[in-house]
Amino acid sequence: MNNKDKKEKSSRPEQYSFSRELGEFMKPYKKGYNSSVLISIIAVLCGIFSYAAAGKLIGKVFSGNAKTSVVTALIVGIAVLKIANIILVNISTWISHHAAYNTLADIRKAVSSKLVNMPLGYFEVNGSGRLKTVIVDRIEGMENTLAHLYPEMTGNLTAPLFIFVWMFFIDWRMALIILGWVVFGMLFFSGMMIGYEEKYKGQIAASKSMNQAVVEYINGIEVIKTFNQTDSSYKKYSDAVMHNAEYSINWTKQTQIFTSIILSIAPFSVFPTVLAGIKFWSDNTLSTENLFLLIILSLGIYGPIQKAFSFFDTLAQMGTTAHEIREILDHNEIERNGSDNNEGDLELKAENISFRYSDKTDNVLTGISFTVPKGSMLALVGPSGGGKSTIAKLLAGYWEPASGVISIGGNSINNFSQEKFNSLVSSVDQDTFLFDMSIMENIRIGKKDATDEEVIAAAKRAGCDEFIRSLPEGYNTSVGEAGGKLSGGERQRIAIARAIMKDSPIMIFDEATASADPENEALIQNALSEAGRDKTLIVVAHKLSTITSAEQIAYIEKGTVKCIGTHEEMLRKCPEYLNLWNITSSNGGEV
Repeated sequence: MNNKDKKEKSSRPEQYSFSRELGEFMKPYKKGYNSSVLISIIAVLCGIFSYAAAGKLIGKVFSGNAKTSVVTALIVGIAVLKIANIILVNISTWISHHAAYNTLADIRKAVSSKLVNMPLGYFEVNGSGRLKTVIVDRIEGMENTLAHLYPEMTGNLTAPLFIFVWMFFIDWRMALIILGWVVFGMLFFSGMMIGYEEKYKGQIAASKSMNQAVVEYINGIEVIKTFNQTDSSYKKYSDAVMHNAEYSINWTKQTQIFTSIILSIAPFSVFPTVLAGIKFWSDNTLSTENLFLLIILSLGIYGPIQKAFSFFDTLAQMGTTAHEIREILDHNEIERNGSDNNEGDLELKAENISFRYSDKTDNVLTGISFTVPKGSMLALVGPSGGGKSTIAKLLAGYWEPASGVISIGGNSINNFSQEKFNSLVSSVDQDTFLFDMSIMENIRIGKKDATDEEVIAAAKRAGCDEFIRSLPEGYNTSVGEAGGKLSGGERQRIAIARAIMKDSPIMIFDEATASADPENEALIQNALSEAGRDKTLIVVAHKLSTITSAEQIAYIEKGTVKCIGTHEEMLRKCPEYLNLWNITSSNGGEV
């Protein structure tokens, strides 16, 4: 292949198909899909044969050969065939829907399982609105196509093919005329498919952007109103909605001419059939019965073909959606080998860690190294954007380093199973999330089999028992969506109680008091002190006065460890830390 051919090939949009991307999820239900296809073919044949029987009946009536017994038999036959068609179509649809629902359920389960093992960075790049579109809307949108595509498309193509063969045996001239007219009409269908893959990808992108804008607008409505950003925020939202609508309208305009031509030509194959049929009949080369039979068949054959061709549009859509889902399923996971290695002495160590958010970006961390002995505290301080929270997230296992090793007790964290690693490390940051259920159940997440007494004990240690009991339903109070019925400080203390309940030997606190008011900050600080008792602690701090007793303090700037040591050592040997300490000392201890 020469360079020109390679270039042309690479410029063509890649074609995706559901069976190639996600066919593995259909295999367990192959029997159901095959049964629905077979029944659908029989159903379509029954429908077309009812037309054939009607043609025979009319032909006999007009030819004067209509015996009462024959007419009665044909009428009964037509009725039986139509009833059989209706019953078989419903049976086929029921079987295919059952298989489709199970297939999509398995896809959703696979995606959900995959998301659990995905790095946190994936969710920051792909917002909740975009993921919701794929996981909920796109997968749900495939159900109707998956349930109808295989049985109906197969049946509606196979049955007419059989009928065309039959027509050739009746009169090959008439069969060619009917086939030619239908093919002529269907040729315009290819015009609708010009650039379809790229156009549909654009449609998906517009839809995702709209969903993301809607989610952002709703979630941020409080901030929008507070800071009088209604006009600018609404413009972003309305622009995304209008872009989605305009894209759909423009695409429809481009295909409308082809649709109109198809609907104008192909359905009326009966006209050339009648004209040619009368000519052959007048020449005595076509019998009256066969003339009416072919006319009726020409009326009934287009419907199945049109229905079958209508699925080509959704086939391409489904292929693009399946490819999106496959990209999620094939995305790199956080590496865990599944073993439950002994964690050793629980010494936490980072060796020459580097990290970047993607292969297309520069490193945000370079050469990060430190050792945190069991039961000691490492505090990470430094200017905003220096990389402190990124280090905390790497230690918590949310992301994978680009290079270097993070180990616990001498074992790389990649050598632990995900379950084992999760049991060793807990993380609490300023962005707490509570599930829409009771306070009791939110805290119990830390230990599934915890008794009510154990939950209450954890809440007391976190300093939230008093405010919980003041609520109308106490520990059974629902916190609302994302904990929206509670204040930020209350949510934070419940999250700390949940971490206490988990009782991991290593705890990571990432600016857990950063957004708290003075009263709540003191309560949260006390809760953190209680949660961290006898634990190995990693603390990202914005208030230096709270971490002076730490065994180690690391000053992080521009993605590197500038210096590390105790508070006294840092004051002596680290000018940046000394400067930060002087600034915070005159500012109430806060960075």
